[in-house]
Amino acid sequence: MIDENTSSFDRRPGVPDVKKGWSRFSIIWLVPLVALIIGGWLLWRDIVSKGPEINVTFQTADGISAGKTAVRYRDVDVGQVIAINLSEDLDHVRLTIRMDADFSEYLTENTRFWVVRPRVTVRGITGLDTIVSGAYIEVVPDKTGQRERSFVGEEEPQLVHDDEDGTRFVLKAEELGSLGTGTPVLLRGIEVGEVLETELDENADGVSIPVFIRKPFDALVKRDTRFWDSSGIALDLNADGLSVRAQSVRSVLAGGINFYTPDVSVNEDQAPAETIFRLHSSLEKAELLAQGYSQKYILYFDSSVRGLSRGAPVDFNGIRVGTVESVDLEYVVSQRSFRVPVVVTIEPERVQLVGANVGDLDPEATVKTLVADGLRARLKTGSFITGQLFVDLSMNPVSPARYLGDRNGNIPELPTLPQKLDEIANSLTSLLEKVETFPLEEIGIRLLGTVEGMENIVTSPALTEGMTSLQQAAAGISSLVDNLDSSVLPATQTALDAAREALGGVRDVTSPSSPVRYNLEQALKELSATARSLRDLTEFLEQNPSALILGKSGPKEDE
Repeated sequence: MIDENTSSFDRRPGVPDVKKGWSRFSIIWLVPLVALIIGGWLLWRDIVSKGPEINVTFQTADGISAGKTAVRYRDVDVGQVIAINLSEDLDHVRLTIRMDADFSEYLTENTRFWVVRPRVTVRGITGLDTIVSGAYIEVVPDKTGQRERSFVGEEEPQLVHDDEDGTRFVLKAEELGSLGTGTPVLLRGIEVGEVLETELDENADGVSIPVFIRKPFDALVKRDTRFWDSSGIALDLNADGLSVRAQSVRSVLAGGINFYTPDVSVNEDQAPAETIFRLHSSLEKAELLAQGYSQKYILYFDSSVRGLSRGAPVDFNGIRVGTVESVDLEYVVSQRSFRVPVVVTIEPERVQLVGANVGDLDPEATVKTLVADGLRARLKTGSFITGQLFVDLSMNPVSPARYLGDRNGNIPELPTLPQKLDEIANSLTSLLEKVETFPLEEIGIRLLGTVEGMENIVTSPALTEGMTSLQQAAAGISSLVDNLDSSVLPATQTALDAAREALGGVRDVTSPSSPVRYNLEQALKELSATARSLRDLTEFLEQNPSALILGKSGPKEDE
């Protein structure tokens, strides 16, 4: 009793009783504890379900909004843009995107992103649904490659095809021209594929054009298939003249690529995917693709080659046998002169052989033999309208082989001849050089003096008087002629008649039967005998001068 009373008296009013152990724990504390657990679990599930964050870089954020713009694949949302920031150099924008967790394994270095907006392209109008719903980001997943969290977005939509629906090939060209993403690939005017994208080569010396050709047309692409650009209306000025070409209306407006396979290659196997082909600028150049063996040669010219360009034909007797590959300019320091090297490709298989096969001949040895027999190269004008030149090969055995190069390079050299106009110009130059050596000034001075002298003579009074006298003499001669006609000529005629009669009498006297002639002959004989007697007398007197006094002595008597 005392203890109970004493303890009751020790309690202080207002002091609560403190209970130790679980008996004093209030159940009300379970509510925040459960809330904390549930919140942590929800937070963990939200973090896990949201997937990874990635960064995608674009040139501009036109039409993109943080918290609104979705990332889609096959029209299914697989992520969302949560932040938009400028890059440090302010050159582009960086989007922070939260991707779904089940999409993380598809985020590799080969995954591509681009923004879908309304666009008008050669394939038509695309992205019209984004006018109402707004722009969104399209993603193309790819499991191949390493995992990646930073990407560079494409500025243009990319065409993605399933490899099972066709085959992807790559075309190489020097220039892109009017080709672009979505440009159709045509076969005999029917669309069988399209251009996927365009990009510069690594060294920027050309462009690569990946194309996708659908089944079953991809089986028609062989290793020897030729592709050419059929875009728009092409005007080609070359050594053959002016040519105009055009394909379908769509290819005229939007461009196009055509291809065909030569008949000799139709039965070959299909070209594998990613095979690289050359894109030619025209069907004609695609058909001129070298077949089999081809050999490069270099030609040197020392005159103007204006009008000669890459792709110009190399003809032999009017038949194309090759193509010009390059035209350059060189300065020879030792000779202090310029020369133009022209590299050409000769295709011997374009020439049909009679009596032998191509494999039986050594092309280099054959060309050397032809050069020894007179094979020469010369530039000729293919068209006077365009002024384009081409290389003409012909046999000129009379012309000596002219080599302007050192013939020590890797490419064999063919001898050349100057152009016809150059030969004429050289002849005229030589003639002018000879004319320049003439003392034209001295000749001109002398000629001028001669002309002045002649002028003085012509204008002199003596010449005037002489001309007057000459005119008077001419008048006298005319009067004399008239007198001759009226008086002298009749008298002359009478004298001629008398002379004719006298000659007739002389003829009668000298005839063989004329007595006068007989008597004359007898007289001549007697005269001859007399002359002979006189000669004898003269000889006797020379020997016996005393006979003139003593007389001629008779014969001596015999004693």
